Amino acid sequence: MCRIAVDDGIETIVATPHMLNGMFPVDRAAVLEGVRGMVEALSEASIPLKILPGADVHMDQSVPGCLDRGELITLADLGRHLLLELPQDIVPDGTGELLFQVQLKGVTPIITHPERNIAIQQNAALLHDLVDAGSLMQITAGSLTGAFGTRVRKCALRLLGSGMAHLVSSDAHNTGHRSPTLSEAMRVVEREAGREEALRVFQERPSRILEGAHVEVPEPLIDQEPPKKRSFWKKLFSYS
Repeated sequence: MCRIAVDDGIETIVATPHMLNGMFPVDRAAVLEGVRGMVEALSEASIPLKILPGADVHMDQSVPGCLDRGELITLADLGRHLLLELPQDIVPDGTGELLFQVQLKGVTPIITHPERNIAIQQNAALLHDLVDAGSLMQITAGSLTGAFGTRVRKCALRLLGSGMAHLVSSDAHNTGHRSPTLSEAMRVVEREAGREEALRVFQERPSRILEGAHVEVPEPLIDQEPPKKRSFWKKLFSYS
């Protein structure tokens, strides 16, 4: 996977295993140890790739407390930006408040692959207030290239067009369908949003994040397409 990334022009990878999702018992110490091992292996193999620690954290009410206790890993372990993953099908009640509590700790939330969330596919404007309040959005490269299907690609392009696709990640899992490549997705962003925005998405904003710096993003546009199946939102859901 590392060789594939280098061949695609990638110079730095943030390792982001899942945390707090109830499936993988990953803790801070294990991530840091794994990254140290990868750094040594890459050096021995003469592969010119930088590996940094991070995590994709399931959005849960325990996140602020976990941050206080130092149990979570922010991007590059700098304490400034945290990847947070929504549930697969909804944007839970209380999401805005939870993100606000994270921000009060000096940490900027970055919502991962929102375009793969069913509720957001039906109504991308659900993200408007979250972005307006200071959260960043990171979409997956494969979403832009069609690897996750037409519905996901359509949503990813709408977020891009609405100024709510601030970053693009490989979200790599293997050497096949989920490989660590970004170049094809960058060409899509360049075609849809222009060369300058593509550079901001793939180079400028990631570089600032890995320096622990503040990231400026455009004011989000309100999605004008009417949401479908609004009765879906009558279902109550909250963090518990």
